[in-house]
Amino acid sequence: MSALARKIGRTPAETQLWEEFLGKLFAAEGAQEEAALTSTLRSLAEELEEEPLAAKIAALAAELPEFPATRVFQLALKACGEKRREQEETLSHLRQMLAELATPIIRIWTDMLLVAMIGNIDSQRAQDIAERLLNRVSSTRAKVVIVDVTGVPMIDTVVGGFLIEMFNATRLLGAEVILTGIKPEVAHTLVKLGVDFQTVSIARDLEDALRRGIALTMEETRKRRELALSLAKSGVGENDERGAF
Repeated sequence: MSALARKIGRTPAETQLWEEFLGKLFAAEGAQEEAALTSTLRSLAEELEEEPLAAKIAALAAELPEFPATRVFQLALKACGEKRREQEETLSHLRQMLAELATPIIRIWTDMLLVAMIGNIDSQRAQDIAERLLNRVSSTRAKVVIVDVTGVPMIDTVVGGFLIEMFNATRLLGAEVILTGIKPEVAHTLVKLGVDFQTVSIARDLEDALRRGIALTMEETRKRRELALSLAKSGVGENDERGAF
């Protein structure tokens, strides 16, 4: 088995894996042995691509008359499938991390969030941003959301439509939206394309957006205090009337 492993292995590590695999293959069968075989095949799949792995399994089948080719190919498919699923999960996780880094959602003031968009935005990325923002608004109970598109080179009708949907959904959650950072050329294009942002407040720059956002949050705080005082006074009046009787 060692000579055969050295024959098909191109590196010492691969040769050792083939030797382990062949030793386990002709051991007693059972669930434990099958798991060990799958684990070794998984290691081989990480050393080789799927096609070279399949070719070397076929070469072993040609060298060994007693080689259980069907069983080994089934286990190899299982090992490659597990590897592919883990790679897809890792890739999905990395994409999520990249999306969070590319479009941070920061709490910059009491009840206020800042969404800083950077780079090109396609429909998929716009959808991801919308989902993250709505979840953040709901969890933080934010009252104001500032969306800064200074770092976005171009906004077309598709992206503009997604942004409007995101703004409307944010307003439905009880948060006001302030849009800032629109470049002159982007504004000209949006007007020509008929994209309408009248449902949101437009600020000249981030400083103006922060000023408006703070004013909105302070106004909201004032209204809450007035309501609390009104309810407190109403409660005192009712208690006085009840005492008079």
